[in-house]
Amino acid sequence: MALAPQLALFASLMLLSPPLELHTDAVDPQRTEAGLRTRVGDSLDAWTITVHPGPTTDQVEVRLRAPDGTTRQRRVALSGANRDDRSRELAASLALLMDEAPSPPRSGKSAIAPPAPRPAPVSGWLGLGPRLEAGPKLVEGGVDVMGGAWLLREHLQPIASLSLGGAAPEDMSLFHLRFGGGIAAGAALPDRRIWLGGHVLAHVLRSRARDLDRFTVDWMSATELGATVQYRGRRLFLGARTGIDLVLPSRTVHGHGARIRRGPAQWMFGLVIGVVFG
Repeated sequence: MALAPQLALFASLMLLSPPLELHTDAVDPQRTEAGLRTRVGDSLDAWTITVHPGPTTDQVEVRLRAPDGTTRQRRVALSGANRDDRSRELAASLALLMDEAPSPPRSGKSAIAPPAPRPAPVSGWLGLGPRLEAGPKLVEGGVDVMGGAWLLREHLQPIASLSLGGAAPEDMSLFHLRFGGGIAAGAALPDRRIWLGGHVLAHVLRSRARDLDRFTVDWMSATELGATVQYRGRRLFLGARTGIDLVLPSRTVHGHGARIRRGPAQWMFGLVIGVVFG
């Protein structure tokens, strides 16, 4: 499979990454950025500004990276009564912080090094939910336990998963335990709560089948290719994904009056409900 289209898509997503990243619901993202651009103009595009919730509900942690590579971190208190007031207040505070220059050391006295900025916390998610797969004459159900983290300005997500599923039509049964992981690539929408992308997940399957009153156990592999949409609240996480599950080798289970076949390709749909951390 050619990698050039995927690499071009990933590079374009990186270039579209906004200079102002808000990870708090205390302010409105559009109003905050519009107010900041009114004060500093297009020079905002040369900065990288990240805002995370502070220790209290009326505070936020701000990390600024200047065009010359220097960084500074401040705690900003917001006293506005609503999101619009707090958005204007945060935009004004960010403009002042961008104009703030490091103070030169006084002559005759040793300079006091500023405290090292704390690294931005890594945010991620953990949850579980149902899974449905459908192929020719076979419908399977199961449950997934999954977790991931948003990296590289939230364009990349490493994902780990553990699943249990199967089907038992008539006098046959096929159950499997799958474990593995993969990666998702995409970007957040302007309000930062909706994330869209595509994913590739590779799994190892431990399959157990009841075939004509016999039980057999085999190892199989499954590769899930599809699209992902996620909602991120302050603590709530909702994820949905759909695509194709490629299973090798294919497996056929015979009953007394029918048979079922798993693979090589099945449509899948999964939901995950969980929590956001970081």
